[in-house]
Amino acid sequence: MNLITLLLAQSESQPISTEPVSDTGPNPVLLLNEQLDQRLDIFNHPDHLLPVLTQIHMVWAVIFILVGIMCVLHGYRWHKSLIIVLAGLSGVWAGATLGARVGDGVIVGACLAVLCAVLAWPLLKYAVALFGGLAGAFAGANVWTALGYPSEQHHLGAMLGLVVAGMLAFLAFRAVVIVLTTVGGASLLLVGALAAMLQVESWRTGIESGISQNHLLIPIVAGSAALTGAVVQFGGGFRGMNNMANAASSNGKKQEK
Repeated sequence: MNLITLLLAQSESQPISTEPVSDTGPNPVLLLNEQLDQRLDIFNHPDHLLPVLTQIHMVWAVIFILVGIMCVLHGYRWHKSLIIVLAGLSGVWAGATLGARVGDGVIVGACLAVLCAVLAWPLLKYAVALFGGLAGAFAGANVWTALGYPSEQHHLGAMLGLVVAGMLAFLAFRAVVIVLTTVGGASLLLVGALAAMLQVESWRTGIESGISQNHLLIPIVAGSAALTGAVVQFGGGFRGMNNMANAASSNGKKQEK
């Protein structure tokens, strides 16, 4: 009885916390969208990217890493589902924009999300042209600035990437899907990995100084991840690449004989 009385007394003396247990911080999609509205070549401007990365919660960072890896390595295999999800998210974004005028962004966003997802299903090629063009615009803007062209004119590189990727969607559908999934997946993977590493206090100073001193570091890492995913997907995945390697080895043995 004495033990029970002591526990009850301690529980009554401690204040009840009203903070949410599952607080994951601000929405990282909205944070990134605000920066992308200002400059599309965000990977070349760590001074604008780092403040966003430090606000991303570890839960979102892990989600970004997992989704990014899946998109980079298996994007084409799941491209139908990914395009429909992207169409639904674009409907949510449009609903949030129009909701301020209508008065209820939740209902408008839900309706537009369903509408965009349903339209993207039969019109898959046009949806790929749209989202592939956006991915090409993002890649083109960052490549433009990384190559040393004036950052104030990065919209020219974005326009070039938009036109090329959008038109190729009708001529080389698989290639544009792979570009879309690898560029988007590599970007999510990099943002999630950096946000997770910045959570470690002993690493934060070194990472921030390294990124700030070398503005090409993030574009090079993102481009390498995207190209790696493109090679894997064009090769038919790890199994397809292994089959190609085995075929090359067998052909070499035959020639030696």
